[in-house]
Amino acid sequence: MDARLRRLAKTRGASQSGLIVHLVAIGLATELGEGDPLLRYLGAIEGPADLSATVDKTVYGAGRSR
Repeated sequence: MDARLRRLAKTRGASQSGLIVHLVAIGLATELGEGDPLLRYLGAIEGPADLSATVDKTVYGAGRSR
């Protein structure tokens, strides 16, 4: 188990303890019927269907470049 956690943490660029905290939070949220806490924000940003293609315009405004 330790080796799996170490590999996964390295793949994600996180510390092993940080990964464990994340996984415990997800597990507890699931147990409580809350699911993934990030999914609460799904759909919170309104924008065009091609938001990923127009992210600079959406984030920085039409006349301003990065």
